[in-house]
Amino acid sequence: FRQILHINGAIVEAGVLHGGGTLAWAKLSSIFEPTNHTRKVIGFDTFDGFPSIHQKDKKGNDGSLTKVGALKGSTYNSVKKAISIFDENRPLNHIPKVELVRGDISETAPKYIKENPHIVVSMLYLDVDLYEPTKVMLQNFLPKMPKGALLVFDQLNAKMFPGETLAVDEIVGLKNLKINRFSFDSYVSYAVL
Repeated sequence: FRQILHINGAIVEAGVLHGGGTLAWAKLSSIFEPTNHTRKVIGFDTFDGFPSIHQKDKKGNDGSLTKVGALKGSTYNSVKKAISIFDENRPLNHIPKVELVRGDISETAPKYIKENPHIVVSMLYLDVDLYEPTKVMLQNFLPKMPKGALLVFDQLNAKMFPGETLAVDEIVGLKNLKINRFSFDSYVSYAVL
C-alpha cells in the first residue's frame, strides 16, 4: 500500500472472495490517508464462484478448482455488512470508500469503465485465478493506470491456475514487466508500471 500512497487513483481488486483484501486496502487507506476521499476501493466478484472456465484454464492442472461455481466465497450481503461495520468508525464515513461490483467480470468491467470514464487506477489486484476475467480486467483497467501504479498478481506462475499467466503474457507481455515478489509469499507478485 505504501508504494501507491502518493499515486492518485482507486484500488481495483478483481476477486473479492471473503472481502479480506478489499477491507484491508480500505483500512490502510483510512490509516495512512484518512482525508483522501477520492481513493476508492472497488471490488469485483460474482459472489457465486467461477461463472465459466476457458480452455486455457485447463492446461496443466488437475482441474480440482477449475470448475464452474468453484471458489465461491462469502455472500455479497455478508461482505456489504462487513463494509458497513468498517464505515461506522472511519474518517469521512459519509463518503463511500468501498464499492462492490457484483457479476461476471466480462460484463461488469467494461460497463464500469463506460459509466466511470474519470477513473484512475493506482493498483490493480488480479485475484480471479482464470484467463478470461484476468484478460478483461487488464484490457479495461490497464489503460487507466499511470506510471508508478502497481499491477499485482495472485496466481502468476501457478500451475494450478495457468490462465492468469497466459492472460498477462497475452495482454501485457511478461518480458515487458519487471515482476517483483515477496520473500514471505510464494504467490503474490507485482510490477510497478
